[in-house]
Amino acid sequence: MRRVHADMVDCEGVKAGLVIGESSPSVSTAIMEPGVQEAHAGAFVVSRSEEGCVLGMIESMTAGTHWLPSDPSSPDVVEEILRDMGPGVTHYLRAQIRWVSIVEAEGSRVRMRPPRRPVMPGSPVYVAPPEILGPIFSPEGVQWLRLGRLLQGEVEYRVNANMLLRHLAILAVTGGGKSNTVCVLTRRLVRGLNATMVIFDMHGEYGDLGLGGKAVVHKPAGMNPLAMSFHELLELVRMPPRAINQERILRWAWKSARMLYSHGRIRSHEVMPTVRRLLEELLAANANASNSMYIRGLLKDEVIDKPPLAVEKDQVQGVLNKLDDLDEYYSDVLNPRIDISLESVIQPGKLTVFDLSELDENGADAVASHYLRRILLERKRYKATGGATGYPVPLLVIVEEAHVLLPREGEKLSKYWAARIAREGRKFGVGLVLVSQRPKNVDPDILSQTNNKIILRMVEPQDIRYVQQASEELSDDLTSLLPGLSPGEAVVIGSMTRMPALVKIDKCDVETGGSDINLVEEWNRVREPEDLARELF
Repeated sequence: MRRVHADMVDCEGVKAGLVIGESSPSVSTAIMEPGVQEAHAGAFVVSRSEEGCVLGMIESMTAGTHWLPSDPSSPDVVEEILRDMGPGVTHYLRAQIRWVSIVEAEGSRVRMRPPRRPVMPGSPVYVAPPEILGPIFSPEGVQWLRLGRLLQGEVEYRVNANMLLRHLAILAVTGGGKSNTVCVLTRRLVRGLNATMVIFDMHGEYGDLGLGGKAVVHKPAGMNPLAMSFHELLELVRMPPRAINQERILRWAWKSARMLYSHGRIRSHEVMPTVRRLLEELLAANANASNSMYIRGLLKDEVIDKPPLAVEKDQVQGVLNKLDDLDEYYSDVLNPRIDISLESVIQPGKLTVFDLSELDENGADAVASHYLRRILLERKRYKATGGATGYPVPLLVIVEEAHVLLPREGEKLSKYWAARIAREGRKFGVGLVLVSQRPKNVDPDILSQTNNKIILRMVEPQDIRYVQQASEELSDDLTSLLPGLSPGEAVVIGSMTRMPALVKIDKCDVETGGSDINLVEEWNRVREPEDLARELF
């Protein structure tokens, strides 16, 4: 492709100010023209250096006047000065500009490279025109997916879908627009790029997102006991950490039932009932396997291993009690009718939603960890076998309420497997998307490995500091913009973007359950008609 000289880039627009003081290749200070509404914190501007047209972002703006002292003793002093000055008091706007790129034309595209020479003092600064911003933030290519538009003007903002394998965090206060952002990304990825996506939906907010046949919703979310790990079973039966003997007893019964299945002695739906039967036989035989004809026969056939030694009856009874609780709380979760094949549960080219809203935290953790584990291991198997076995396509996995399933403090099975996906997933085609309104409570190792971030409105200082520590590209000045964002506005950073920017996320075509309830409207629905008539007349 023929290289076009940088001077051919139109580096002018609405004049916004002049560079003052000393400049470096990366930073300048400018005095801004009054009344230029397009020039605000977060807006892009251009100027000209010895290298050509240079693009920058206004990171902060301050206002002042030379006539007022910086440390007046009282409001009366200020008012007296203003009266003495009359209507002629002048103000100034000073902007801190971070220069991010030299912009050069390359055919119909724009080429970018880091600036090496400073913008000279006295150089005019212009509001960056759409002719420059458009090719930068709306590049062509099937991998570039529309997310919204720049807050500055009507320039479309796109992200690189290929870079989502480097993981993404969507963070905001409640009502900041997280659910809408998930909706926009998911619908466009599934519809436009035939993406395979999974959402662990803690509050039942999403449904099928209007995707119809391109979505499968598992409500209640469950798993086939045959595909379950023993640690997931421990989570569901709420086994205390120090109940070592009960854990040994349950492990024996669980392993034995699976061995009976593998030997063709029982069918898949009989695995959990067999676990109970083995324990009941052990209890009836006074916790001694040699007193049970049933267990003795299985041992004689070498189908199962011997039970743990020195088993007490109350320990066996304690395990049976926990299985009773399992049936009461999670009878829908352990579902032998669910296909054992991961590809049947999570269908390629579709959105799969695991609705966890009817489960408590233990149940949600067990289900989420179950599928996180299987997704990673089957993608690794697919790569190891050259596609002969394993899950056949890459996936993006969205974890809603990440601070619950992947907490900073405490251990969760989901946290273990999400951490492994964060470390290894990119190599095997598994991308992780964390969604949270409490980022300070999310595991820092997992959050720090999300290379991409969409940060909507945040006001809690500890959350903001925590996110900044996990984000190399989030400067102090960009951070200062977060509390002032409106719902749906975001700072977008990471490898999926050409450069950090302030973006207005598109409104999703489908309503999600993440919006606030209209209390007055809901209350009025249940008012008696005669009460309402009495008030009105």
